[in-house]
Order: sequence, then C-alpha cells, then structure tokens
Amino acid sequence: MKTFVFDVDGTLSFDGQTIAAEILASIQALVERGHRIIFASARPIRDLMPIIPGFKHVQLIGANGALVVQNGRVEVVAPIQTADFHRLRGVIAQANLDYVVDGRWDYAARVTPTHPLAQRIDPAHLAQRVSLGEITTAVKVVLLGLPPRQATDLSRTLAARKGLAVVSYAGEGNLDITAQDINKATALQHLGVTDYIAFGNDQNDLEMLAGARTSVWVNSKTQLAHLGQLASVTCQPTSQAVATQIARLA
Repeated sequence: MKTFVFDVDGTLSFDGQTIAAEILASIQALVERGHRIIFASARPIRDLMPIIPGFKHVQLIGANGALVVQNGRVEVVAPIQTADFHRLRGVIAQANLDYVVDGRWDYAARVTPTHPLAQRIDPAHLAQRVSLGEITTAVKVVLLGLPPRQATDLSRTLAARKGLAVVSYAGEGNLDITAQDINKATALQHLGVTDYIAFGNDQNDLEMLAGARTSVWVNSKTQLAHLGQLASVTCQPTSQAVATQIARLA
C-alpha cells in the first residue's frame, strides 16, 4: 500500500470549483487498489469537503495543516495563540483589511464579492458566518487583497513574531497565517504519515513535497515554475497530465 497526498487548488482543480472526471477516476482507482488517500489543502475542512464529495472516508488536512479529519472527526492540530490572534485583529482593524478568519468549523469574513476566494467560502453552506468578535479560537487567518508593498511588509512583520507561520502567495496579495510550525508536513506527522507520495503546486506545499518519497510539482503557476526543480517530477497543469501521472505512480 502506498500513501498519496494531494493538494487541491491548482493541483487537482484548475477552476476552484470542480475536479475533472479523469482525475477523480484516477484517484478512485488508487482507492480500489488499496492505496491510502489524503487530501491536504489550504481550505478549511468545511470548504474542502464539497469539492471531493466522492471521498467521504479518507483523511483530510485543512487550513494549511491547522486542521485534520480522522475517523470522521475534525481535529485542531494547533490554534493561533490568543495573544497572536488579538494582534492580528488589531492589524485588521488598523489597516481596514479584508479577511477570512477560520475557527474549527465556523468563520468570520469580510470579502468583496469579486475576490476569487469569495466563491470558495463555505459553498455548501455547512457552517455559520459569525462576527469577528465571536471567533474565540482561530486556526487560520487570511488577509486579502493586499498591495505588493503592504503584503511584503506585513509578511515580514508577522513572520518575525514568534508564534505565527505566514505564507505569502506570489502575485495574489493574500497572506495565510497559522500557528508557528504549522504546515501540511507537520499535519502529516500528526497523522503518523512519514512515507508518502505528494502532489502540489504552490509555496504552501513545499514542506510537504520536501518530505515525500516522490514529489510531483504541477506547474499551474508560471511565476513559481522554478520551484519545480525541487520536486522529483514536474507535471503540466492539465487534467489528463495529472491523471496520467497519478496512474504511473500507482
């Protein structure tokens, strides 16, 4: 039995809403051959589940590693510490920032309807949208739509603060913030997974890919093409290419 770990957005899904039939079929073939499947996403669990409806009993990693699902139960790997969360709320208020703040299940958000993330937040209406003040335990904070200079400055300032991990997405103006040392690789360790094959396409996948027996870089972001050199295999960002690569590694 092999363990396959899949990022979702930009790796399996190229529109943020669906996964092509040939990719789903290739993953289902893995299940039928007895392989272990884990989906590992920047999305919180409530937003991850609707895009993989045919895989209800696999393990899940959400919120860049801050959440996992085992035996149907959502677990918090590590929350953002209270003092750090208060600091982030102050940053949001002072700079009047758009944001998504995820709790274990419910969330608070201020997002313009035209932002690409807007359509991905709780698409199946599984959670409650609450006020920022009602989030008592935050697992992930996303700061949205930042101009390049502001994104760089905030990323450096927050990353320098002990207790936080910050992922900056090239050209997107978004910052993903979790507790220190939380990422997809540490979530795999939490699940007891050490020997695995991983598929990813972005900076939040790097630690996971680095720890994989075989790593596949899906080249869906041209500005990050150079990172493909760090992976065992590079793959074109098409559903057929990804499905073929999955089948080869099976």
